[in-house]
Amino acid sequence: MADPEVLYAQKVHFTLLPTTPLVTLEEAEVDPEPVATELDGITECSVSEAADSVDTNYYGSDGYKKNAATLTGLTISLSGHRLRDNAAQNALEGQFRKLGYLHVIRDAEATAGQRGKRYAVRVMTFDSGGPSSDVDKLTVSLTGQGAPVAL
Repeated sequence: MADPEVLYAQKVHFTLLPTTPLVTLEEAEVDPEPVATELDGITECSVSEAADSVDTNYYGSDGYKKNAATLTGLTISLSGHRLRDNAAQNALEGQFRKLGYLHVIRDAEATAGQRGKRYAVRVMTFDSGGPSSDVDKLTVSLTGQGAPVAL
């Protein structure tokens, strides 16, 4: 029996363009000129795929409905702590209802095509807040805009 795969993303980045170089928080500390694209404070990143379907039937069928899968939709949920000094979180908030690119890096040392995935996304919700006695929590929902690209 195969071992289960660990659900772990080493880094999660957000950029406005697909070709923007990814800059980690550590790299931005050494050289602050390129702004960090890494989302700091993210504790959960879930990607959900769902297929749309249409009902099908034909004349003379058995009377039971059948369906055909059509398009696949992507929904991505991010949650964690809101850090107002994180440029990537601020860019994410600024893209509300607009397009951006979420880069989920699972293994930065892997060969090209195996590092992770880039998702073209539309920012649908950006929720920041919580009880006054707690830390500022962040919840973001993103809707995929096309197929993911292997990094």
